[in-house]
Amino acid sequence: MVRTEITDSTDSEPTDSTGSRSTDRTLSRYLLGGARLLTDLVVLGLWTIFLTLLFLSTAWPRWAYYVILVGGAAVYVVVTAPWIRSPETPG
Repeated sequence: MVRTEITDSTDSEPTDSTGSRSTDRTLSRYLLGGARLLTDLVVLGLWTIFLTLLFLSTAWPRWAYYVILVGGAAVYVVVTAPWIRSPETPG
């Protein structure tokens, strides 16, 4: 009897029968995603509080508050978007 071993050419990392490496990878992605979400919430929340206190103390127009609030959030997204690694695609 000839024994042949079938291997998948797309997955070069060794794993055990439970697939622990892929589980570890998935868990780390969830943790990094959660940390990123929490960081975004804190930064944008602090930006909102800062602008609110600034505009309440200066009596500037409300429309300017919303323009600067949305503009600041947009700048934050543009600056931090390249920091996210895209998932590795096989190929």
